[in-house]
Amino acid sequence: MAQVGAKVAAVGLVAVVTLSLSACGAGDPGGAPNGKNPAAEKAGTEKAGTEESGAGKPAAANPKSMGLEMKGANGAVLTIDSVQRYEGGVVTVRGEMRNDGKTALNTDHWTGGNDLSLKNGYSSSGASLADLKGKKRYYPLRDTQGNCLCNQFHTVFQPGDKAPVFVQFPAPPEGTTEVDFAMPTFGTVPVKITAAQ
Repeated sequence: MAQVGAKVAAVGLVAVVTLSLSACGAGDPGGAPNGKNPAAEKAGTEKAGTEESGAGKPAAANPKSMGLEMKGANGAVLTIDSVQRYEGGVVTVRGEMRNDGKTALNTDHWTGGNDLSLKNGYSSSGASLADLKGKKRYYPLRDTQGNCLCNQFHTVFQPGDKAPVFVQFPAPPEGTTEVDFAMPTFGTVPVKITAAQ
C-alpha cells in the first residue's frame, strides 16, 4: 500500500514539474512578442496575486525580489519585484500595486492617457522604460490586436486593495542592464535588468 502511495505522489510531482516547465516555454513565434498569450499572462498573475494576498505574504517575499517601492499619490504604493530580459527581445516588469491610503484611488491615472488606455481601459499602460545612455524610451508592447501586454486594474482601488502588476516592453540592447522605470503619478526609479532564469 505504501508503494502505491509513493507511485501516486511521484506521478503528481512529475505532472507539477511538467506544467511548470510548459509555462516557461518560449511559445510559438506567431503569438505575442514573447510567445505568451497576454490573456493567459493576465490570468496567471492575477491568480498569483490572489494567492499571495490570501496567504498574507507580500510579493517581495521572494528572496530574489528587488522589492523597490515607489510612492504615488494618496497612499498608492508600487513595488517592483523583477525586471527580466527574455529571449526574443522582451523585458518584463513584475510587481504589486496596493493602496495604503484611506481613500479610494482612481486607477485611470496609471494609464498615462495614451492611446493604449483607450483600448485597454484601466491598466498599467502608462508605464515606460528609459535608457538614458542610449537616449531611448520604451513603451508597453502590444499584441496583434493592439492590446497592451500589461495588467488591468479595477476602476476604483479601495483602501487595502492589492493587485499584481506586469508590463512587457521591447528590450534595450543586450549591453544595457540599467534603465529607469516610470509610472504616472509615481515618478521614476532606476532598475537593473536581469536575465530570466
